[in-house]
Amino acid sequence: MKNITKYSKVFLLLVALYFAFGVVSSCLPDRSIKRHIAESAPVIAAEGLYPKAILSVEQCQTDNFTDALIMNQIYSIDRQHPVKSAMRMTRMSEKGRDWDQTGLLLRTVNGETLKEQHYARYWHGSSFLYRLLFLVMDYTTMRFILFIVSSILILALALSYYRQAGRAKTLALSAGFLLAYGFVTQFSLQFFPALAITLIGSTIIVRRYESDNFGLLFFIIGSLVCYFDLLTTPLLTLGIPLAVWLSLNKENCFDLKHNILRTIRFTLLWGVGFALTFFAKWGLATLILGQNIFADAYEVSLYRMEAEEFTRWDAVTKNFGMLNLGFIGIVAAVYLLFNLMKHKILDYKKAILFLLIGLAPYAWYFILANHSYQHWWFTYRLQAVTIVCLLFLLCDGFFVKWKSPSRTVMATTHATQTS
Repeated sequence: MKNITKYSKVFLLLVALYFAFGVVSSCLPDRSIKRHIAESAPVIAAEGLYPKAILSVEQCQTDNFTDALIMNQIYSIDRQHPVKSAMRMTRMSEKGRDWDQTGLLLRTVNGETLKEQHYARYWHGSSFLYRLLFLVMDYTTMRFILFIVSSILILALALSYYRQAGRAKTLALSAGFLLAYGFVTQFSLQFFPALAITLIGSTIIVRRYESDNFGLLFFIIGSLVCYFDLLTTPLLTLGIPLAVWLSLNKENCFDLKHNILRTIRFTLLWGVGFALTFFAKWGLATLILGQNIFADAYEVSLYRMEAEEFTRWDAVTKNFGMLNLGFIGIVAAVYLLFNLMKHKILDYKKAILFLLIGLAPYAWYFILANHSYQHWWFTYRLQAVTIVCLLFLLCDGFFVKWKSPSRTVMATTHATQTS
């Protein structure tokens, strides 16, 4: 009962902050905001809807479609009605042209008469945050700032984790990020929030590992990713922190049953935070706007979970096919060889949990089949969880040091003689 009260208070506080932040952001003077977005619109239109970042491969495709949509929403906020505007999140559109978001943004800033389109089922926390940034910078500068901030967060996690876990695990964590082409998310308004929350949550776990009580943290992380993310890769904010937490468990005091129960608890709390935050937005928007946002959210949820023109396994395999299995195999083989050379053998306890966490993205693809099939070119990055778990399993959870009987006898004899 005490825990329910605590979590309820935290949840109500979070919802109040989300609502207040959206309204305050909507009240901001927008002259410089609109000027910076107007300067940015030709830039993003020239790049196109789905340009490649760094490498000219499908895995490095970015999402200017949604970045332009976000800027359209920020530009279209009505300062005269900040509460309704924050709940409704309007953008300017045209029937039959919704696929061309960069073009619609350009036409919006050029003053063309377009139709309002509402997007009330999400909180759009990232739009409210980026609205603050557009006060002082344009899109190109903002992407550079996001890259710098995310790089600092990556470095902070790596340094903290290295002190606790050592070189092999830190390299495994870094490899998981790189092999899932995580660096692409550093340049995108759409992709950045889930990455940032994942990194911050993982760093908190590393720095406060001795407290060993992260239920509230996972609850808050689930709520935050619902607020800021537009259903890109929210499961990263659960899977990576869970894998990091598990990798720090000491082998000599590892309790399988206890840690399975804690993993289930953390997962449920993350899920409850995620789901309740969605329900809160639908409830507030329904009351304030006088529209049934629950009905819209229900219809879209069913649509995102359906698999009519393809199978659920097609959604899984389409995402799996985005992985570069050659590179992953080479890295995994290096870790396997390293452990075999050190005479290590199977430790099934951590292996079970790493396998369960690592398979979570495929359960996500299976359940949200339509969304995963249509947006495979960014949902595939959920498999960063799988790669990290595989490498953690190979360098930590799968193997423990083997001691030969002769060495054990010699060590016991020596200890007896010494005593």
